Amino acid sequence: MEVSIFDRFVSKEMGEKERKPFHPTPYRRMFSELDMTGSELKEQYPEDSKTVEAFIWALKEACRARYKQATNGELQPMKAEARFYLSEDRMSAYACLLPPENGGENLTLEEFLGDMRYEGIQYGILQEDVEQEFGLGYFRIFLVARGKRPLAGEDGKVTELLQRRRNMCLEIQNGSQVDFQQDAQLQPIRKGTVICLIRAPKAGVDGMDVTGQTLPCPPADGAFVPQGKNTAIGRGGQALTAEVDGILYIEEDRFCIHEQKIIDGDLEQFQGTLRVSGNLYIGGNVDGGVEIEASGEIVINGKMGEARVTSTGGTIRVQKGIYGTKGKTVLAAVSQVQSPIVECAEIDAGTSVIAETISNSVIRCGGTVYVMNGRGMIVDSLIQAGDSILCVRVGNLAGGRSRFSVGYPPHIPESWEQIKTELAKVQSTLEVLWESVTRLRKKGTRASDSEKELLERLVEQRDLYVEKREALTAELKAVNKALEKKSKGRIRCEKVYPYLNVQIGRFTEEITEVEECCNIHVEENRMVLK
Repeated sequence: MEVSIFDRFVSKEMGEKERKPFHPTPYRRMFSELDMTGSELKEQYPEDSKTVEAFIWALKEACRARYKQATNGELQPMKAEARFYLSEDRMSAYACLLPPENGGENLTLEEFLGDMRYEGIQYGILQEDVEQEFGLGYFRIFLVARGKRPLAGEDGKVTELLQRRRNMCLEIQNGSQVDFQQDAQLQPIRKGTVICLIRAPKAGVDGMDVTGQTLPCPPADGAFVPQGKNTAIGRGGQALTAEVDGILYIEEDRFCIHEQKIIDGDLEQFQGTLRVSGNLYIGGNVDGGVEIEASGEIVINGKMGEARVTSTGGTIRVQKGIYGTKGKTVLAAVSQVQSPIVECAEIDAGTSVIAETISNSVIRCGGTVYVMNGRGMIVDSLIQAGDSILCVRVGNLAGGRSRFSVGYPPHIPESWEQIKTELAKVQSTLEVLWESVTRLRKKGTRASDSEKELLERLVEQRDLYVEKREALTAELKAVNKALEKKSKGRIRCEKVYPYLNVQIGRFTEEITEVEECCNIHVEENRMVLK
């Protein structure tokens, strides 16, 4: 075995015999150096700790094998060797140089790079780091390649600009209260208005491991676009917009539009009658004597003054109150009328009326009049309800006079009075006609030609009035029959100030003193106040 010049020189100077060649590197020293460089590496790359530990274990096994081989037999030279290790996900590649033994040859950088390529490490090679680490010696574990992880794309996104309201139409209230402090829970929208902004998905970038294997990025998902009735995707796919004017609402998690007429601001001037097929939304006040008719719901988001408003198929809601003029403010709805304040107005509602204050007004409705919220007060008003009247109080300290009738269709009590009045007039006229006819007939042949002609006319008039009396009598009989039916209608209020005239069927009562906790109804053919 060859001995270095330095060894021979030392042996001669010391007068010693020629030295034996160095023994192969003990593996305990190898292990110590591997553990030391491994600790440094795990601090530098904590995410690869398990990979480094596994590599150290593999290197120790290799060192044991090399040591046995180096000390076996005739101590043949062993060339320096490069060892490589891949992380489990193949995103990292590590290397370590093992020294030559028994005078073996060193490893060149070119050979090292060739070995790495033959091991299949071909992507993400850290060329400068490899060159630097290669020159630092043996038993050093170092990173030689790092893969590129796939870069995820961005999913599509929808940004909603308007509220998710569920009401497409004005809701009929089944209870006794409406919170007029809140809006009508309807969201008007104009054609072309942007409802949502849409961001398209952005594709990601594929990755690659150190072996050159492509790592596909997960596909980006497009966002769910809540497109419903009467909406469209526009602006190059970047927005959900309204296709028509109407009320925006949510249905089955999608934005939809209930098409209807929308008037921004006030409506105070209009020639003739504004007729709308469907619903009508007015953003401001209604005044100036305008006439409005719609086949659906009507929402007035402001106040109402002098106007005639008719809904032939829905409900009327006046958000900020009715401040009318007697004979010039009229509302008629086939369903319900809602308004916090009703002053000097005439209302005809098919089902019910909900308010907080009613004064100097005429109200007719087929169901119940609710005045339970706010002041809950009714003053100086005529109210005819097919069912009941529920309020907090009637009248005030200053006095006044109101008339209530309940329990029957609104026209019945009024018709009863009108028929009786008209029948009395017809009877009075008939008595005069009978007297005149009788007087002229007594003259017999002594009657002049003009008196005979007058007699004929009076008889003809008398017969017409007799027919009219019979018709009115039949009508009165029908109304009386309706009034005789037992009524469950009642008037409930916490306090009644005089004067209040109450009619339930054919029973009437005038309240002339302050009464509290009233439950006015008919019981055993008499009117009961509590």
